[in-house]
Amino acid sequence: MKNLLISWIGRTDLRAVTECDTIGLGPLAQAVREIPFDEVVLLCDYPVVEAETYIAWLRTHRELPVILKPVTLTSPTDFADIYVAAVGVIRETLSRFGQGVRLTFHLSPGTPAMAAVWILLDKTLFPATLIESSREHGVKVAEVPFDISAEFIPSLIRRRDERLVQLTAGLPPDATVFESIIHRSPVMQRLIARARLVAPRTVPVLIEGEYGTGKELLARAIHRASLRRAGPFVAVNCGAIPPELVESEFFGHRKGSFTGAVADRKGYFEASAGGTLFAGEVKNQSSSYNSGIFFHHML
Repeated sequence: MKNLLISWIGRTDLRAVTECDTIGLGPLAQAVREIPFDEVVLLCDYPVVEAETYIAWLRTHRELPVILKPVTLTSPTDFADIYVAAVGVIRETLSRFGQGVRLTFHLSPGTPAMAAVWILLDKTLFPATLIESSREHGVKVAEVPFDISAEFIPSLIRRRDERLVQLTAGLPPDATVFESIIHRSPVMQRLIARARLVAPRTVPVLIEGEYGTGKELLARAIHRASLRRAGPFVAVNCGAIPPELVESEFFGHRKGSFTGAVADRKGYFEASAGGTLFAGEVKNQSSSYNSGIFFHHML
């Protein structure tokens, strides 16, 4: 059975090429010298020329097959990128050897996020031996302090399954921002459910209700639960805008376009770009209700 080491190349490993006398061999070279691996597969998000120089130096400590896998990461702490890269390399490696292979993942080189991904993969998809090494303590099998496979992973899968059930049933997504709207009646429960459903969508919303019933409060909650919550929320009292200024207020104007226009002015539509415009106090002529027209994600 082939004994394979799969690891990231860390900065300490690269430094060891020129600073071996002061910092030691580095985690990878320590492991290669102490454990008889048949092949080493190294992922690296550093420049290829640095990695190739390191591999040449590594072979001076023990001659064995070393395969370099250059990887481009958004960030060395981006779990998604690290996970995808690691899984791809592992699967490609296993396809070359079939089942007759013993995997070892080295936790020490690279970032803490890289080490965490090795642990997750060991406990879920690719059972392996986890090792760590240091100049002071040498190379040893890593003892993970909590059982990820028994506690963390099942709960993660369960949350994903619950989310799938919620989506297929057409249930509203969870949104804690609506908890600030205190309510008990079934009518309000249905209203909040509809607001949660509309929050992630790019649609205008009409909110009706008597003065003081909390139309703007609901609109702000929808905005905070939306994908554009980082954008501005612009609330406009339409009842306070004279009819002759409506166009200027909403669409803006240029300096000198009419008497009194002493400077360029953004309209409410432009001011709310990337966020939400709430046009409140719009009188509904067919009832005693006022309306809030909620231009949600329109810009």
